[in-house]
Amino acid sequence: MCVRVRSDDHLNIRGLLEDSGIRASRILMLTGARALGYVFNPITVFWCYDQAGAQCAVVAEVHNTYGDRHAYVLRPEADGAARVEKMMYVSPFNRIDGTYRIRAEEPGASLSVSVTLERPGEEPFVATLHGTRRPVTLASVVRSVLRHSGLRNRALIQWQGLRLWRRGLSVQPR
Repeated sequence: MCVRVRSDDHLNIRGLLEDSGIRASRILMLTGARALGYVFNPITVFWCYDQAGAQCAVVAEVHNTYGDRHAYVLRPEADGAARVEKMMYVSPFNRIDGTYRIRAEEPGASLSVSVTLERPGEEPFVATLHGTRRPVTLASVVRSVLRHSGLRNRALIQWQGLRLWRRGLSVQPR
């Protein structure tokens, strides 16, 4: 089974950071691997550290099923969350307006990432991701690819979208 992470599947994070005045010495990435030649990552998170080892930024790179992508440079506040204006059409059921509240805990034995879309008086969308660190073995990679492959993720997103549309949720213009 061919599994890999390719740099051209993602934006140039170092360049993005430099454009934002941030210099990172070390970057950790949470992403899904390309499997059997296909990749789809709704979100990839990069934890960025300076020369002294202090976290200097978090980057959330978001992809939609239309082939678009956008990276949000986050500077978490004291509560661990960062707020950024939504800049990309992600779902056919959500307008492009709003603010994302993104919390990406530093990875350790476990990690947690949450994204909440906020609009005045409402939170129409919340997504969470939780994981536990495991050793990399052939068996763990095969299990991960079968359970979390890009093809499976995309199919589940589209299946959920079809279910929402059939239940009467209106499609927002792109």
